[in-house]
Parts: sequence; C-alpha cells; structure tokens
Amino acid sequence: MSAGDNDGLSARQRMTVVALLDAGLELIREDGYERLTMRTVASRAGVTHTTAYAYFSSKAQLLAEMLWRRLQDIPTPVADATATLAERVGAALRGPGLVFADEPALAQAGMAALLGNEPDVQRVRDAIGGDLFRRIRTALGNRSDGELVEALLLAFSGAMLQAGMGYFDFAGVVERMESVARQLDHAGP
Repeated sequence: MSAGDNDGLSARQRMTVVALLDAGLELIREDGYERLTMRTVASRAGVTHTTAYAYFSSKAQLLAEMLWRRLQDIPTPVADATATLAERVGAALRGPGLVFADEPALAQAGMAALLGNEPDVQRVRDAIGGDLFRRIRTALGNRSDGELVEALLLAFSGAMLQAGMGYFDFAGVVERMESVARQLDHAGP
C-alpha cells in the first residue's frame, strides 16, 4: 500500500499515515537523516515497524512523501499577464522554495531521498516534478511554451541541488531563479 494513494485508505489508515509522517518530521528535526530509521519513526508514531513498512517501503519513501505532502499544501499560482517573467517565476517557485527554506533538515533529508532509485521514490519524485512543471507553466500563462518551462525546471532543480550541497541556503533559490528568468527574458527569442 502506498501512502500517496490515500483514496483507498480508511480513516484509521490515513491517521496512521499522518502519524508516521509527523513522527518522521519530528525525528528529522531532532536527529537528521542519517540517524532516522523506520523503527524509530514507527515507535514515535505508536505503531510497530511492520505497520510502518506496510505504508512506506523505506525511509527514502517516507521522506519523499513528507516533502510531497508539504508541497501539495501550496496554492497553485495564478498567471498575471502584467508581471515580468522574473515575477512569474518567483510566483511559481516561492511556495516550494519556502518549504525547503523553512524546513532545512527536511530539505537536506528529502533531497537525499529523492535521488534514490526505488520505484516508490521515483513515483513521488515524478509527482513533485509534474507539480513543479504545472506551477511554472501556470504562472507563465501566455509565455508557457514547453521549452521555457523545461529550462526553468532544470534551472530550479540545479539550484535546489546546489543548495542541498551547501553552496547557498534554500532561501536564496527563488532569488536565483528570478535572476535566471531575467537573463532569459533579456536573451529574447
């Protein structure tokens, strides 16, 4: 059973998933990624480790789902035809950028988790990528050709990776993306 597929879960199962996600977030904040185990998450959530594994195949999936849950809470931007490209990009990515900036321990752990190749992690990573693509495309409105959206998504991914490696903090990602958009806007067709 996958935690991301809540449609088939009972109310009790949803409560268990939320308890596991919340426990995982608490433990990440306290101890970091390396010390996190599914057993400690299960214990904190008040369930057995076998129950935890019924919902999450690994700590990487748990972390990816934590990020995905946070990103799903962010409203999709509205296209503003009067805004500059940089302002539109900022509107699209400010919310996701703040999730990472506000939760640096989760950001670090989530970045490591998303790089995994487990099928459950890949599914969540694809969902996150698809959501970011839609956010950028929506914010760009009439300027949302696929190549521009893809270029901005690639730049965002690279900026997030660099922030995850500690070259700058996650709070600076959106500012850098606005700068990229300004450069693209000046480059013209």
